[in-house]
Amino acid sequence: MTTALNALVAGAHVSDLRRQAERRRARTGDCATAHTSSLELRIVHAAEARVVSRLAGLDDARELEGEVLLALIDGTAVAALSLHDQRVVANPFVPTHDVVALMRLRAEHLLGPRRRRRRLRLPRLRLA
Repeated sequence: MTTALNALVAGAHVSDLRRQAERRRARTGDCATAHTSSLELRIVHAAEARVVSRLAGLDDARELEGEVLLALIDGTAVAALSLHDQRVVANPFVPTHDVVALMRLRAEHLLGPRRRRRRLRLPRLRLA
């Protein structure tokens, strides 16, 4: 008898929790309303060179050369990519895998289509 009563109470509790969750979803509009971060990709200005140097220091890498693309999450620099040699420095304490993928895509757009290297076709030698 106690087991059946416990099952009944547990079932009622689960139903109450589901109703509360549905009401909360209806109020917020979406069940996955986590904090959304803003991502900004931009070319580094001369005045921001220290930011890239700091990222290189955090990543324990040498500084980037040439024009640099910078990624900021919520206004904080998290990664930088050199448009010269495609090297990346990033904050190792922030997950930046997806950010770096977006930076590489943006770098391709900025640099334009890469020229295909044509292979030199040599005439085939025929042995008689």
